[in-house]
Amino acid sequence: MLSQWVLMGALILVGVYLLKAKRSASQQAIRRLVILAALFLGALAVLFPNYTTVVASLLGIGRGTDLLLYAFVVFALFYVVHQYRRQLWQEKTITDLARALTLVRAAQDDQARENKTKR
Repeated sequence: MLSQWVLMGALILVGVYLLKAKRSASQQAIRRLVILAALFLGALAVLFPNYTTVVASLLGIGRGTDLLLYAFVVFALFYVVHQYRRQLWQEKTITDLARALTLVRAAQDDQARENKTKR
């Protein structure tokens, strides 16, 4: 079916985009494993949509679409929390850099004043 090919192409493009991001080696390895697992499960859900209903019934969920919705909500919440933590880290880094820059500029201003008074 055409929709399966389109969805598989989208999954592959998302995977390639996400795997290109730079991180530390251990974070990047874990991230790649999680991404590959999610892409694999997504590909299975696209290629074999009846299996989502089978897995959902094994988990006590009525339909496969409900299972996919629940999984989406969980991953969306994970993403929101991840982005929030990342934003906090970036704000702390910017604050630290601004403080360091202010101290450097203050030291340069003090040195410039001393040089003017020595002349």
